[in-house]
Amino acid sequence: MLAPQGGRRQNSLKAQDSAAREGRVMDGQPEIEPEVQPRKRGRPTAEERRAREAEILSNVLCVFLLSGYGASTVDELAAAAQVTKRTLYTYYGDKAGLFAAMVTQLAATVSQDATSDDDTLEVLAARIVSRVHSDELVGLHRLVIAESARFPELALILHSSGDARHIARLAEHIRAERGPASEPLAEPLFSLLLGEKHRRRLLGIDPAPTSAEAARHARAALAQLGLGLAPPEVPDPRRERLTPGPPCSLVRSRTATVPARTVPARDTASAG
Repeated sequence: MLAPQGGRRQNSLKAQDSAAREGRVMDGQPEIEPEVQPRKRGRPTAEERRAREAEILSNVLCVFLLSGYGASTVDELAAAAQVTKRTLYTYYGDKAGLFAAMVTQLAATVSQDATSDDDTLEVLAARIVSRVHSDELVGLHRLVIAESARFPELALILHSSGDARHIARLAEHIRAERGPASEPLAEPLFSLLLGEKHRRRLLGIDPAPTSAEAARHARAALAQLGLGLAPPEVPDPRRERLTPGPPCSLVRSRTATVPARTVPARDTASAG
């Protein structure tokens, strides 16, 4: 019985490959095993899951901003995130949980977690201005204002996961860099970082600030509350001359340098 032509060709290729490997070994060349790509099996790692969740939350933001919270469906959200509805329910429980996770992720791009935060107060203030005045976060703010009457939990989510978080981070930096007595200024500082410019952003009057404009806004807010960087102290030469030595020597040095006042003698003749 004759073997099929395809089978003869495959056997021939195997024989050639085996002969080539034997020839390399006989010539003293080590045999190189073909590289095999590992195949993913089982559950994703924690890092893979975090990356996947970040992608999901970034994609659903567009749906919320375009369709609103109430009008958006889980089908739309799952399609935008390129996952099944079951995955969304497994990760976030419901649409409110998905929205809360999205707000939390956005807030982390404004003020970092305390464990990884190496900013200064001025850098943090400038980032708050830049991000909170950005198109996506202004759009999210408008969405919450428009739908909080029907879904009051949205306002609580935005404030607790966003504004309250940023105020807490500002308080930590103020306490560390300006002292505990200035810590209560965190909330007024946050209000100044939004201010009238944020209201104009919500109304669509002004564009998003540039990095330089955000930095200037932050410095002005810090200076208004006395939280700006203190100017370098200029030494007072008089103070340096008077401070050395104990008080007694200081008194003596002062009296020694003061010229004696000449008192004119009285004219006794004229006085009589």
